[in-house]
Amino acid sequence: MNDDNHADETPQDRIAKVTLYLESVEARMPAEEFETLDQAVHEMAHLIADGREGFLDAGDRENFTDNIQKEFLTVMAIVMTGRMDHQVVDLPGPDGSPGYAVVTPELANDPKGLAELRDRIHHHATDREAIDTELDGIARASGIDTDH
Repeated sequence: MNDDNHADETPQDRIAKVTLYLESVEARMPAEEFETLDQAVHEMAHLIADGREGFLDAGDRENFTDNIQKEFLTVMAIVMTGRMDHQVVDLPGPDGSPGYAVVTPELANDPKGLAELRDRIHHHATDREAIDTELDGIARASGIDTDH
């Protein structure tokens, strides 16, 4: 589906799209996986509605499988963009850990563009890790407890 005209849509329009998408997921996903996804989506909706940041409590990491993560990212993208034509692509982290990105169909079909995106993300992650290491060193030298 290509949703070019999503600028004028209401929050109810986006909710309708998410509902439609979730109905299609429920029809093809095992019930226990869908329950975990549905719980995560509801928690996300409450956080957004309340204007808060937070952590989702939709089961433990073992229950939040790769399949559920990809579907959750798809739902988040629909909520945030109002579009239903994006794709979730595998984009492993710099250390080879699993990772995903939500991209336009054009980028999903552009190997060079995906490689550039991966490189930018890896560069950002490497920079972020260096900053975190430096801040931890400063905190330790200052006697600040960094083990939250």
